[in-house]
Amino acid sequence: MIVENIQVSAKSGNSKTGPIPTTGRPMTTCPQDCPFLPTGEIGGCYATGRINATTEKWSSDMSVSAIVDKINKGKHKAARFFRDRVVGDVMTKFGHIDYDYIQAMGLVAEKTGLVGFSYTHAWRMFTSEGVARINPNYVLNASCETRGDIEHAVSLGFPVVVANDDLAEGEMIAGKRVVTCPAQTRDDVTCMSCGLCAKPHRAAVVRFLIHGMARKKAARAVSARVADEG
Repeated sequence: MIVENIQVSAKSGNSKTGPIPTTGRPMTTCPQDCPFLPTGEIGGCYATGRINATTEKWSSDMSVSAIVDKINKGKHKAARFFRDRVVGDVMTKFGHIDYDYIQAMGLVAEKTGLVGFSYTHAWRMFTSEGVARINPNYVLNASCETRGDIEHAVSLGFPVVVANDDLAEGEMIAGKRVVTCPAQTRDDVTCMSCGLCAKPHRAAVVRFLIHGMARKKAARAVSARVADEG
């Protein structure tokens, strides 16, 4: 199986993720209604600039076996997870959900012995049946901005994350408790040591404090989404 437009790092140098395997894809794989797209009305994507430019430059087509081989040869011995798509999403160039890509990442998880976790702004295009098709070793989180988003995503069966600085820690939404990403609030925690986003049936909505070089734009984009929801 060939995976299109992917960049693979067997051991990330990112201080937030820790030294786990990561992948990236160009923003052309993102849904066009993502509120943070740099080409959108407001923008604010945390990957704007160097991260996206690097991914655009170095992404290529790779087979699942080549991805697995690269990760297995270079991964940290203590790695339990891999972070799929530090930038990019799961859309095809035709504007459909790329189920082949999702299946491929499930195979990568199985063959590396790691749990893959990732995020998608394309979650609104899934049905409950589509969510049920996702490999249990590959955790695809719905990226939300509002309470209404959370309620909708939970009803589809997604584990949920949200970018919103105004939600209260411990607040209950759709039966889930809002918990701020520990890697954002504690210096001794990384994705490598945490793994909260890699738990598909967790009782928490993981809240990310708005971050990145374009965080002011991102905050305005979230405010606009909240206002639209009324």
